[in-house]
Amino acid sequence: MSVNSPDITSPGRLLEEYFDREDARIEERLRDLGQVRGLLDRLRETDPAHPTPGVEPISDEMAPTVVQRLIHDSSGILRNLVMVVDAGPALDDATMRHNQQWVADGNIQRTIYPAKALDTPQGLQWLRSWSTVGEAQRLLPEVGSEYAVFGDVGAVALRQWGDISSGYVVIRDPLLISTLAAHFDLAWEHAHAVPFAASLPGDERLLELLGMGLKDEAIARFLGIGLRTVRRRIAALMSVHGVDTRFQLGAALSSKRPRIR
Repeated sequence: MSVNSPDITSPGRLLEEYFDREDARIEERLRDLGQVRGLLDRLRETDPAHPTPGVEPISDEMAPTVVQRLIHDSSGILRNLVMVVDAGPALDDATMRHNQQWVADGNIQRTIYPAKALDTPQGLQWLRSWSTVGEAQRLLPEVGSEYAVFGDVGAVALRQWGDISSGYVVIRDPLLISTLAAHFDLAWEHAHAVPFAASLPGDERLLELLGMGLKDEAIARFLGIGLRTVRRRIAALMSVHGVDTRFQLGAALSSKRPRIR
């Protein structure tokens, strides 16, 4: 480089070029966000009198009959995402008997429940009754909505995502069915195995339940032991691993425990 040539690698020049590039990226991102906002606005303006093809609202009275027909016609895995265990077409006696017999006959049903289902004796009994007939169960700390996918035949879902009071729709569109199935499979991979279904040793069960954020009272009810026993076992595990909090206990053990699949 000659003595009189400009130094194009000076810090000032490099910073100037950097800011020019970032300005261009921000402008492009703002344009993209504006287009997305426009699409969302158009979706909100869609006339509700023209329903989505392949999606049909069903009354609460008809929902159990629709579920029974889909169970009868389906093959493959029945995927079931549950928000609550005390509402919905699955509570219909005839539907429940039909569904449980279908599972007992060797068909595969996978269900993801919210961890709060273990908070009450009724919820715990519900999980145990379905586990007994052969349902594969997992738990998530929170469940965002509710639906059931019956193989590739159809699906039943809440009319409004996450709104348990909105009623149900039956879905026949293959793309929507496969999308719900893919969503379920992803959630299944990140969910916890239900401890009594996984045949875990005592401390492993305790740690699984702690990891779901359950209260000590719910853990005691689930394990069938006293509240003081639960707290004593947690304190003993913390002492063994040299930690002061439950969060630290979970962090200390997370790398040592294989994830159940």
